[in-house]
Amino acid sequence: MSGLTVISASDIAEHATRDLAFSAVEKALIAITKPDSLLFPVTIGRGLPDESMVAIKSGMSAPEGVVGLKVGTYWPNNRHLGLANHGSTTLLLDPGTGMPTALFNAVALNGLRTAAANAVASNALARPDVEVLLVVGAGHQARCEIAALCDIRPISQVMIWSRNPNHAAELADELSTSASIQAFAQFSTQFSTQFSAVSDLEVAAGEADIITTVTPSTQALIQSAWVRPGTHISAMGADKKGKQELDPRLVEGGKLFADHPPQSVEIGEFQSAAQQELIREQDITAIGRVLTGVCQGRARESDITIFDSSGIALQDIAVAQAILEKIRREGGGLKVSF
Repeated sequence: MSGLTVISASDIAEHATRDLAFSAVEKALIAITKPDSLLFPVTIGRGLPDESMVAIKSGMSAPEGVVGLKVGTYWPNNRHLGLANHGSTTLLLDPGTGMPTALFNAVALNGLRTAAANAVASNALARPDVEVLLVVGAGHQARCEIAALCDIRPISQVMIWSRNPNHAAELADELSTSASIQAFAQFSTQFSTQFSAVSDLEVAAGEADIITTVTPSTQALIQSAWVRPGTHISAMGADKKGKQELDPRLVEGGKLFADHPPQSVEIGEFQSAAQQELIREQDITAIGRVLTGVCQGRARESDITIFDSSGIALQDIAVAQAILEKIRREGGGLKVSF
């Protein structure tokens, strides 16, 4: 009989930090570029409601000594029941025996690791002098992205656009009247970040130094002609076939990076441009190779750099492992026989 540690949402809230996520995700992005780390095919299914979705991502990393999987769910009517539409559960396995060792309520963890990946990539690829951020989307993940980017770069202005203008206005107002972002931002003593909702996406895209797209869109939202030279774009909404946030011509003209290039052309943001034969997988650099200095990131100030964050299992299990180790040191979690 083995022992299983069950880690609840309250455990995550108590022990998870962005610094922990930054470190774990950076290690995962580097690990996936090594031959002794593997990702396995993503399985996407559904439940009883027609628009529900179940996505299973799994992987292993020998250098980090982690094996596990994440189950992501989308049940569109959950909000009417007082539940989150998006769910996330991570399971770690003992790398020596395959027995389950830890089960995580990973809803908050998923948002943390996704934002950490985009922040780490943006830090590596964006120009040193960036200050203006445009976030396309105003849901829960947008909050995570803003917090992470404000923590890792001195962002002085955040513009928020949503297809529902009320959502953008509500988020901008929430952030403007709360200390939640500033309290965690290491640059808050130097910069007073201003938050605003914007209605004209074209104008906002032309003013931004960094654009982060955080939507479930199935058609291009950001057009090639809108984006000025030197902009960095992180796109994280595309995680299955048919999703798209960027104009394929924008992708064609950009300098391309991804958490995992083979996945980015299959289910990520670069799938549309690849299908139109505007780019090839070989045109995409794994961000882990930039983080280790093996490959170059931004070459010129005028480069439009684009990072596709379709999400890989190694990020999930690396962050989960880091949380588990912290909980074992500090106490927490529910230990059960299994």
